[in-house]
Amino acid sequence: MKNTLSFVFGLGLALAAVACGDLQGETTSALQSEKNSAEKIGLLWASHGDIDDAATQLEDYIKVSFQKNPGIPLPFWSREVLTGPAYLLSVGTVRKQYDIIGATNYNANSQAQAKEIDKQFAKILPNARTYLGYNFTTPFVEDTIGQMQKDGVTTIVVMNKGAQFSYASSAENMEDVLKALEKKPDYNAKVLGVTHYDDDARFVNAMADAIRDDAARLFPGKSPAQVCIMLGSHGLPTWLIKEGDPAVEQMKDTVKRLRKILPEYKVYHGFLNDDFIPGAEWVSPDVGDLAPTLVEDGCENVLMDGRLSFTTHHRATLFDMNVEVKKTFAEKSAEMIKAGKRKVPVNAILAPNFDSDPRFAKYIAELTKEILELKGNSILLKEKNEKAQAPGYVGKPGVVIPGLTLPKKR
Repeated sequence: MKNTLSFVFGLGLALAAVACGDLQGETTSALQSEKNSAEKIGLLWASHGDIDDAATQLEDYIKVSFQKNPGIPLPFWSREVLTGPAYLLSVGTVRKQYDIIGATNYNANSQAQAKEIDKQFAKILPNARTYLGYNFTTPFVEDTIGQMQKDGVTTIVVMNKGAQFSYASSAENMEDVLKALEKKPDYNAKVLGVTHYDDDARFVNAMADAIRDDAARLFPGKSPAQVCIMLGSHGLPTWLIKEGDPAVEQMKDTVKRLRKILPEYKVYHGFLNDDFIPGAEWVSPDVGDLAPTLVEDGCENVLMDGRLSFTTHHRATLFDMNVEVKKTFAEKSAEMIKAGKRKVPVNAILAPNFDSDPRFAKYIAELTKEILELKGNSILLKEKNEKAQAPGYVGKPGVVIPGLTLPKKR
Protein backbone atom coordinates (compact mmCIF):
# COMPACT_ATOMS: atom_id res chain seq x y z
CA MET A 1 0.00 0.00 0.00
CA LYS A 2 1.42 3.35 -0.95
CA ASN A 3 2.17 6.12 1.54
CA THR A 4 -0.56 8.41 0.19
CA LEU A 5 -1.53 11.65 1.87
CA SER A 6 -5.22 12.39 1.54
CA PHE A 7 -4.61 15.94 0.41
CA VAL A 8 -3.22 14.39 -2.80
CA PHE A 9 -6.54 12.63 -3.23
CA GLY A 10 -8.27 15.92 -2.49
CA LEU A 11 -6.27 17.62 -5.24
CA GLY A 12 -7.26 14.86 -7.65
CA LEU A 13 -10.92 15.27 -6.77
CA ALA A 14 -10.67 19.03 -7.22
CA LEU A 15 -9.10 18.65 -10.67
CA ALA A 16 -11.77 16.13 -11.63
CA ALA A 17 -14.48 18.57 -10.56
CA VAL A 18 -12.96 21.28 -12.73
CA ALA A 19 -12.72 18.93 -15.71
CA CYS A 20 -16.21 17.49 -15.39
CA GLY A 21 -18.10 20.47 -14.03
CA ASP A 22 -19.86 21.22 -10.76
CA LEU A 23 -22.42 18.44 -11.27
CA GLN A 24 -19.67 15.81 -11.18
CA GLY A 25 -18.27 17.29 -7.97
CA GLU A 26 -21.71 17.33 -6.37
CA THR A 27 -22.31 13.74 -7.43
CA THR A 28 -18.98 12.60 -5.95
CA SER A 29 -19.76 14.37 -2.69
CA ALA A 30 -23.26 12.87 -2.57
CA LEU A 31 -21.92 9.36 -3.19
CA GLN A 32 -19.29 9.80 -0.47
CA SER A 33 -21.91 11.10 1.98
CA GLU A 34 -24.14 8.12 1.20
CA LYS A 35 -21.21 5.78 1.79
CA ASN A 36 -20.35 7.50 5.08
CA SER A 37 -23.94 7.16 6.29
CA ALA A 38 -23.71 3.37 5.88
CA GLU A 39 -20.58 3.21 8.04
CA LYS A 40 -20.17 3.16 11.82
CA ILE A 41 -17.56 5.85 12.36
CA GLY A 42 -15.29 6.34 15.34
CA LEU A 43 -13.20 9.46 15.97
CA LEU A 44 -10.20 8.40 18.04
CA TRP A 45 -9.51 11.67 19.89
CA ALA A 46 -5.99 10.95 21.03
CA SER A 47 -3.11 12.44 23.01
CA HIS A 48 -0.40 11.56 25.52
CA GLY A 49 -2.96 11.96 28.31
CA ASP A 50 -2.40 13.08 31.89
CA ILE A 51 -3.17 11.91 35.42
CA ASP A 52 -5.11 13.05 38.48
CA ASP A 53 -3.73 10.99 41.37
CA ALA A 54 0.07 11.07 41.64
CA ALA A 55 0.03 8.54 44.48
CA THR A 56 -1.50 5.78 42.35
CA GLN A 57 -0.86 6.82 38.75
CA LEU A 58 2.48 8.63 38.59
CA GLU A 59 4.87 5.67 38.56
CA ASP A 60 3.16 3.95 35.62
CA TYR A 61 2.73 7.27 33.81
CA ILE A 62 6.45 8.12 34.00
CA LYS A 63 7.62 4.61 33.15
CA VAL A 64 5.30 4.20 30.17
CA SER A 65 6.18 7.65 28.81
CA PHE A 66 9.89 6.90 29.18
CA GLN A 67 9.52 3.63 27.28
CA LYS A 68 7.36 5.05 24.48
CA ASN A 69 8.07 8.76 23.97
CA PRO A 70 10.09 9.19 20.71
CA GLY A 71 11.30 12.60 21.92
CA ILE A 72 13.65 11.01 24.44
CA PRO A 73 17.12 10.70 22.81
CA LEU A 74 17.60 7.00 23.60
CA PRO A 75 17.04 3.98 21.33
CA PHE A 76 13.90 2.06 22.22
CA TRP A 77 15.80 -1.20 22.70
CA SER A 78 17.70 0.31 25.64
CA ARG A 79 14.77 1.76 27.52
CA GLU A 80 13.43 -1.28 29.34
CA VAL A 81 16.70 -1.66 31.24
CA LEU A 82 16.88 2.07 31.97
CA THR A 83 13.23 2.56 32.98
CA GLY A 84 13.88 2.10 36.70
CA PRO A 85 16.79 4.58 36.93
CA ALA A 86 14.94 7.07 34.70
CA TYR A 87 11.92 6.90 36.98
CA LEU A 88 14.01 7.48 40.12
CA LEU A 89 15.78 10.39 38.42
CA SER A 90 12.59 12.23 37.47
CA VAL A 91 9.89 11.20 39.94
CA GLY A 92 10.84 13.76 42.59
CA THR A 93 10.61 16.69 40.19
CA VAL A 94 7.36 15.57 38.61
CA ARG A 95 5.71 14.61 41.91
CA LYS A 96 6.38 18.10 43.31
CA GLN A 97 4.62 19.57 40.30
CA TYR A 98 1.52 17.42 40.81
CA ASP A 99 1.58 18.14 44.56
CA ILE A 100 1.31 21.84 43.70
CA ILE A 101 -1.31 21.72 40.94
CA GLY A 102 -3.38 18.81 42.26
CA ALA A 103 -5.64 16.85 39.93
CA THR A 104 -5.39 18.01 36.33
CA ASN A 105 -8.91 16.73 35.51
CA TYR A 106 -7.46 16.02 32.08
CA ASN A 107 -9.58 12.97 31.38
CA ALA A 108 -12.78 14.50 32.75
CA ASN A 109 -12.27 17.61 30.62
CA SER A 110 -11.46 15.44 27.60
CA GLN A 111 -14.69 13.49 28.17
CA ALA A 112 -16.60 16.78 28.25
CA GLN A 113 -14.88 17.73 25.00
CA ALA A 114 -15.81 14.40 23.43
CA LYS A 115 -19.46 14.83 24.45
CA GLU A 116 -19.55 18.27 22.83
CA ILE A 117 -18.03 16.86 19.63
CA ASP A 118 -20.69 14.14 19.67
CA LYS A 119 -23.39 16.83 19.93
CA GLN A 120 -21.99 18.32 16.74
CA PHE A 121 -21.79 14.88 15.11
CA ALA A 122 -25.50 14.44 15.77
CA LYS A 123 -26.12 17.36 13.39
CA ILE A 124 -23.74 16.51 10.54
CA LEU A 125 -22.51 12.91 10.95
CA PRO A 126 -25.04 11.04 13.14
CA ASN A 127 -23.37 7.65 12.73
CA ALA A 128 -20.12 8.93 14.33
CA ARG A 129 -18.97 8.76 17.95
CA THR A 130 -15.92 10.14 19.75
CA TYR A 131 -13.57 7.80 21.63
CA LEU A 132 -10.66 8.85 23.87
CA GLY A 133 -7.29 7.10 23.70
CA TYR A 134 -3.97 8.02 25.31
CA ASN A 135 -0.36 7.01 24.75
CA PHE A 136 0.87 7.08 28.36
CA THR A 137 -2.14 6.41 30.58
CA THR A 138 -5.62 4.93 30.62
CA PRO A 139 -7.59 4.56 28.47
CA PHE A 140 -4.66 3.48 26.31
CA VAL A 141 -5.01 3.70 22.53
CA GLU A 142 -4.78 -0.08 22.24
CA ASP A 143 -7.68 -0.57 24.67
CA THR A 144 -9.76 1.99 22.81
CA ILE A 145 -9.17 0.20 19.49
CA GLY A 146 -10.40 -2.96 21.20
CA GLN A 147 -13.55 -1.15 22.33
CA MET A 148 -14.11 0.19 18.82
CA GLN A 149 -13.93 -3.34 17.47
CA LYS A 150 -16.48 -4.53 20.05
CA ASP A 151 -18.75 -1.62 19.12
CA GLY A 152 -18.60 -2.56 15.44
CA VAL A 153 -16.85 0.61 14.28
CA THR A 154 -16.06 0.18 10.58
CA THR A 155 -14.15 3.41 9.89
CA ILE A 156 -11.72 5.08 12.29
CA VAL A 157 -10.37 8.63 12.09
CA VAL A 158 -7.32 9.09 14.33
CA MET A 159 -6.88 12.73 15.36
CA ASN A 160 -4.53 14.26 17.91
CA LYS A 161 -5.93 16.72 20.45
CA GLY A 162 -3.12 19.09 19.44
CA ALA A 163 -3.18 20.69 16.01
CA GLN A 164 0.37 20.05 14.80
CA PHE A 165 2.08 17.00 13.32
CA SER A 166 4.97 15.67 15.37
CA TYR A 167 6.71 12.34 15.65
CA ALA A 168 5.96 12.77 19.37
CA SER A 169 2.23 13.54 19.11
CA SER A 170 -0.07 12.77 16.15
CA ALA A 171 2.40 10.30 14.66
CA GLU A 172 2.80 8.60 18.02
CA ASN A 173 -0.98 8.21 18.24
CA MET A 174 -1.01 6.60 14.79
CA GLU A 175 1.87 4.30 15.73
CA ASP A 176 -0.06 3.04 18.75
CA VAL A 177 -3.03 2.38 16.47
CA LEU A 178 -0.84 0.39 14.07
CA LYS A 179 0.59 -1.64 16.96
CA ALA A 180 -2.94 -2.36 18.18
CA LEU A 181 -4.08 -3.41 14.69
CA GLU A 182 -1.05 -5.70 14.37
CA LYS A 183 -2.44 -7.59 17.38
CA LYS A 184 -5.94 -7.61 15.87
CA PRO A 185 -5.57 -8.91 12.30
CA ASP A 186 -9.27 -9.82 12.33
CA TYR A 187 -10.38 -6.20 12.80
CA ASN A 188 -11.47 -5.25 9.29
CA ALA A 189 -11.84 -1.48 9.58
CA LYS A 190 -10.64 1.41 7.45
CA VAL A 191 -8.31 3.73 9.37
CA LEU A 192 -7.33 7.28 8.44
CA GLY A 193 -4.80 9.24 10.49
CA VAL A 194 -5.07 13.04 10.54
CA THR A 195 -1.61 14.54 10.25
CA HIS A 196 -2.32 18.15 11.27
CA TYR A 197 -4.86 20.97 11.19
CA ASP A 198 -2.78 23.89 12.47
CA ASP A 199 -3.06 25.79 9.20
CA ASP A 200 -6.85 25.54 8.93
CA ALA A 201 -8.38 29.01 9.16
CA ARG A 202 -11.24 27.60 11.26
CA PHE A 203 -8.81 26.38 13.94
CA VAL A 204 -6.89 29.67 13.96
CA ASN A 205 -10.12 31.67 14.09
CA ALA A 206 -11.43 29.51 16.95
CA MET A 207 -8.27 30.34 18.89
CA ALA A 208 -8.51 34.05 18.08
CA ASP A 209 -12.19 34.22 19.05
CA ALA A 210 -11.55 32.41 22.34
CA ILE A 211 -8.61 34.70 23.17
CA ARG A 212 -10.66 37.83 22.50
CA ASP A 213 -13.55 36.55 24.61
CA ASP A 214 -11.30 35.51 27.50
CA ALA A 215 -9.29 38.73 27.48
CA ALA A 216 -12.48 40.81 27.67
CA ARG A 217 -13.99 38.63 30.40
CA LEU A 218 -10.89 38.13 32.57
CA PHE A 219 -9.63 41.71 32.33
CA PRO A 220 -12.83 43.77 32.48
CA GLY A 221 -12.38 47.42 31.72
CA LYS A 222 -8.99 46.87 30.11
CA SER A 223 -8.50 47.70 26.46
CA PRO A 224 -6.65 45.25 24.18
CA ALA A 225 -3.67 47.61 24.30
CA GLN A 226 -3.53 46.96 28.07
CA VAL A 227 -3.49 43.16 27.73
CA CYS A 228 -0.55 41.07 26.53
CA ILE A 229 -1.09 37.53 25.23
CA MET A 230 1.40 34.80 26.17
CA LEU A 231 0.99 31.64 24.08
CA GLY A 232 2.61 28.49 25.45
CA SER A 233 2.92 25.46 23.16
CA HIS A 234 4.42 21.98 23.39
CA GLY A 235 8.22 22.09 23.08
CA LEU A 236 10.42 19.52 21.35
CA PRO A 237 14.02 18.36 21.73
CA THR A 238 16.18 19.97 19.06
CA TRP A 239 17.45 16.57 17.88
CA LEU A 240 13.89 15.65 16.88
CA ILE A 241 13.53 18.90 14.96
CA LYS A 242 16.77 18.09 13.12
CA GLU A 243 15.19 14.79 12.07
CA GLY A 244 12.55 16.75 10.17
CA ASP A 245 9.81 17.15 12.78
CA PRO A 246 7.68 20.08 11.53
CA ALA A 247 5.67 20.84 14.70
CA VAL A 248 7.68 23.84 15.88
CA GLU A 249 7.56 25.51 12.46
CA GLN A 250 3.83 24.82 12.31
CA MET A 251 3.36 26.44 15.74
CA LYS A 252 5.35 29.49 14.68
CA ASP A 253 3.28 29.79 11.50
CA THR A 254 0.03 29.69 13.51
CA VAL A 255 1.38 32.41 15.81
CA LYS A 256 2.03 34.60 12.75
CA ARG A 257 -1.54 34.02 11.62
CA LEU A 258 -2.88 34.87 15.06
CA ARG A 259 -0.90 38.11 15.17
CA LYS A 260 -2.52 39.16 11.90
CA ILE A 261 -5.99 38.36 13.22
CA LEU A 262 -5.31 39.95 16.64
CA PRO A 263 -3.40 43.14 15.75
CA GLU A 264 -4.87 44.93 18.77
CA TYR A 265 -2.92 42.66 21.15
CA LYS A 266 0.79 42.20 21.72
CA VAL A 267 1.27 38.44 21.25
CA TYR A 268 4.26 36.52 22.67
CA HIS A 269 5.05 32.83 22.15
CA GLY A 270 7.19 30.41 24.15
CA PHE A 271 7.52 26.65 24.59
CA LEU A 272 6.60 24.28 27.42
CA ASN A 273 9.62 22.00 27.64
CA ASP A 274 10.05 18.82 29.69
CA ASP A 275 13.67 19.80 30.15
CA PHE A 276 14.08 17.82 33.38
CA ILE A 277 14.70 14.84 31.08
CA PRO A 278 18.51 14.54 30.89
CA GLY A 279 20.49 14.44 27.69
CA ALA A 280 18.34 16.64 25.47
CA GLU A 281 18.52 20.24 24.34
CA TRP A 282 15.08 21.76 23.87
CA VAL A 283 13.65 24.39 21.55
CA SER A 284 13.67 27.98 22.76
CA PRO A 285 12.45 30.26 24.13
CA ASP A 286 11.07 28.36 27.08
CA VAL A 287 8.10 30.19 28.60
CA GLY A 288 10.08 30.63 31.81
CA ASP A 289 12.88 32.37 29.94
CA LEU A 290 10.37 34.45 27.98
CA ALA A 291 8.48 35.74 31.03
CA PRO A 292 11.01 38.45 32.04
CA THR A 293 10.72 39.96 28.56
CA LEU A 294 7.01 40.66 29.10
CA VAL A 295 7.79 42.34 32.42
CA GLU A 296 10.53 44.46 30.85
CA ASP A 297 8.18 45.39 28.00
CA GLY A 298 5.75 46.88 30.51
CA CYS A 299 2.98 44.27 30.29
CA GLU A 300 0.62 44.81 33.23
CA ASN A 301 -2.10 42.30 32.32
CA VAL A 302 -1.12 38.97 30.75
CA LEU A 303 -3.51 36.37 29.37
CA MET A 304 -1.66 33.03 29.28
CA ASP A 305 -3.06 30.59 26.73
CA GLY A 306 -2.18 26.96 25.94
CA ARG A 307 -4.66 26.18 23.14
CA LEU A 308 -2.04 26.26 20.39
CA SER A 309 -1.07 22.64 21.08
CA PHE A 310 -3.00 21.69 24.25
CA THR A 311 -6.75 21.74 23.67
CA THR A 312 -7.24 20.54 27.27
CA HIS A 313 -5.13 21.77 30.18
CA HIS A 314 -2.21 19.52 31.07
CA ARG A 315 0.56 19.50 33.67
CA ALA A 316 2.63 21.57 31.24
CA THR A 317 0.14 24.44 31.20
CA LEU A 318 -1.06 24.08 34.78
CA PHE A 319 2.43 24.02 36.29
CA ASP A 320 4.86 25.59 33.81
CA MET A 321 2.57 28.53 33.06
CA ASN A 322 0.15 28.86 35.93
CA VAL A 323 2.80 28.32 38.63
CA GLU A 324 6.33 28.84 37.34
CA VAL A 325 5.68 31.68 34.92
CA LYS A 326 3.48 33.44 37.46
CA LYS A 327 6.31 33.16 39.98
CA THR A 328 8.75 34.68 37.49
CA PHE A 329 6.31 37.50 36.74
CA ALA A 330 6.01 38.27 40.47
CA GLU A 331 9.75 38.17 41.15
CA LYS A 332 10.74 40.22 38.11
CA SER A 333 7.95 42.73 38.75
CA ALA A 334 9.06 43.19 42.36
CA GLU A 335 12.64 43.69 41.23
CA MET A 336 11.66 46.37 38.71
CA ILE A 337 9.25 48.10 41.11
CA LYS A 338 12.02 48.30 43.69
CA ALA A 339 14.32 49.82 41.05
CA GLY A 340 11.63 52.35 40.11
CA LYS A 341 11.25 50.91 36.59
CA ARG A 342 7.56 50.00 36.89
CA LYS A 343 4.67 50.80 39.21
CA VAL A 344 2.53 47.66 39.46
CA PRO A 345 3.12 43.90 39.37
CA VAL A 346 1.99 41.75 36.47
CA ASN A 347 -1.57 40.47 36.71
CA ALA A 348 -1.36 37.12 34.89
CA ILE A 349 -4.32 34.78 34.35
CA LEU A 350 -4.33 31.38 32.65
CA ALA A 351 -7.18 31.23 30.14
CA PRO A 352 -9.51 28.24 30.16
CA ASN A 353 -8.93 25.72 27.42
CA PHE A 354 -11.13 24.57 24.54
CA ASP A 355 -12.57 21.66 26.55
CA SER A 356 -16.31 21.78 25.75
CA ASP A 357 -16.16 24.98 23.70
CA PRO A 358 -18.89 24.40 21.07
CA ARG A 359 -17.03 26.40 18.41
CA PHE A 360 -14.00 24.15 18.61
CA ALA A 361 -16.15 21.00 18.85
CA LYS A 362 -18.07 22.06 15.74
CA TYR A 363 -14.80 22.46 13.85
CA ILE A 364 -13.50 19.03 14.91
CA ALA A 365 -16.77 17.39 13.85
CA GLU A 366 -16.63 19.16 10.48
CA LEU A 367 -12.99 18.17 10.00
CA THR A 368 -13.77 14.53 10.75
CA LYS A 369 -16.47 14.54 8.07
CA GLU A 370 -14.08 16.15 5.58
CA ILE A 371 -11.35 13.60 6.30
CA LEU A 372 -13.82 10.83 5.44
CA GLU A 373 -14.43 12.65 2.15
CA LEU A 374 -10.66 12.62 1.52
CA LYS A 375 -10.29 16.32 2.21
CA GLY A 376 -7.81 17.75 4.68
CA ASN A 377 -4.46 16.27 5.70
CA SER A 378 -4.50 12.56 6.42
CA ILE A 379 -2.69 9.28 5.87
CA LEU A 380 -4.34 5.98 5.00
CA LEU A 381 -3.21 3.59 7.74
CA LYS A 382 -5.47 0.69 6.77
CA GLU A 383 -7.94 -0.02 4.01
CA LYS A 384 -10.78 -2.47 4.48
CA ASN A 385 -9.97 -6.01 3.44
CA GLU A 386 -6.26 -5.16 3.52
CA LYS A 387 -3.54 -5.49 6.10
CA ALA A 388 -2.69 -2.40 8.13
CA GLN A 389 0.62 -0.65 7.62
CA ALA A 390 3.40 -1.95 9.87
CA PRO A 391 4.48 0.03 12.95
CA GLY A 392 7.18 2.52 12.00
CA TYR A 393 5.22 3.61 8.93
CA VAL A 394 4.63 7.17 10.08
CA GLY A 395 6.00 7.72 13.60
CA LYS A 396 9.63 6.73 13.46
CA PRO A 397 11.77 9.91 13.72
CA GLY A 398 13.29 10.62 10.32
CA VAL A 399 10.50 8.95 8.32
CA VAL A 400 9.87 11.25 5.37
CA ILE A 401 6.28 12.22 4.61
CA PRO A 402 6.13 14.26 1.39
CA GLY A 403 4.73 17.73 1.86
CA LEU A 404 4.81 17.47 5.64
CA THR A 405 8.14 16.62 7.24
CA LEU A 406 11.08 18.98 6.82
CA PRO A 407 14.51 18.27 5.34
CA LYS A 408 16.91 16.82 7.89
CA LYS A 409 19.40 19.26 9.39
CA ARG A 410 23.02 18.36 9.84
